[in-house]
Amino acid sequence: MLAGRRYRLEFSPDQAAFAERVGGICRSVWNTGLQQRRAYRQRGAFIGYAEQCRQLAEAKTEFGWLAEAPSQVLQQMLKDLDSACSRHGAWKVRWRLARRWKPLLPTPVAPGL
Repeated sequence: MLAGRRYRLEFSPDQAAFAERVGGICRSVWNTGLQQRRAYRQRGAFIGYAEQCRQLAEAKTEFGWLAEAPSQVLQQMLKDLDSACSRHGAWKVRWRLARRWKPLLPTPVAPGL
């Protein structure tokens, strides 16, 4: 039998601002990576996860705002993009938009759990 617990996570104002910044950086990395993959496909070339990670590392030295987000988060974003493009193709994968991604509403937790 599987058992689990639910916890309600509440951010402090500083943590919420940091989470919003990291979310914005992740959206930017996703959209830039998708645009790059589409441009490569139009030319008949291919770019994969490893090459995009290498270019991301170079971009972090050039653009300071990219360095605000943890590297593992950005690498996972590129892995997710690679997986989505492998499954569906670069032209069927959608852009990430800020207005489409809203925080989840708190779910009611039954007393005693």
